Amino acid sequence: MIPTSEISLLGQVLGRNMQISYVVADLDATLRFWTEQLGAGPFVVIENAADDRIINYRGHKTSVKMSIAFTYVGAVQIELIAATCLDASPWTDFLHSGREGLHHLGFWPDDYEKSCVCLEEMGFNQECTIETTAGLISSQYFSGPSHFGVAIELAPNSYARNRYFEGIKHLATAWDGSRPVRRYKTREDYLASNDCKVP
Repeated sequence: MIPTSEISLLGQVLGRNMQISYVVADLDATLRFWTEQLGAGPFVVIENAADDRIINYRGHKTSVKMSIAFTYVGAVQIELIAATCLDASPWTDFLHSGREGLHHLGFWPDDYEKSCVCLEEMGFNQECTIETTAGLISSQYFSGPSHFGVAIELAPNSYARNRYFEGIKHLATAWDGSRPVRRYKTREDYLASNDCKVP
């Protein structure tokens, strides 16, 4: 049995919010599987997800193009990522290695900076930083020990992020099976839509 103190430490480091993220070669086929076979949805797709982001991977800026899709299963967020890039990136390297599927676990803790330090003290290594065009940290990726198997993404727990994700969570909670995929060119398009309205 894990001591209560260790469970509390894990919660303090990673926070209460969790995302399971998959990197996939064919986003449309993956969306059909999740919505038709698993009954999860609806998914909010952001087509041009990297256009307003500056991505540095292992010390080099990368010009990745990517679409992302989000939904919730209970309290857990599901993210699907489809990326193309001639440069190295966390997502294209994963696909080029012959893998597909589970890529990382994402968290947006209340004390973001402390959580980053704690992960590094545990042996995780920061490999990728994603910033907004305004220079704000959007998230960071950390590779872990080989036995951990996946990366961890940490993101600041901001008002903007919560508004973004709460809209998607509400859609999933109230979903009646209609419009299983909701596509938007940009995050701003989604945020301005009726799909982002939370009662």
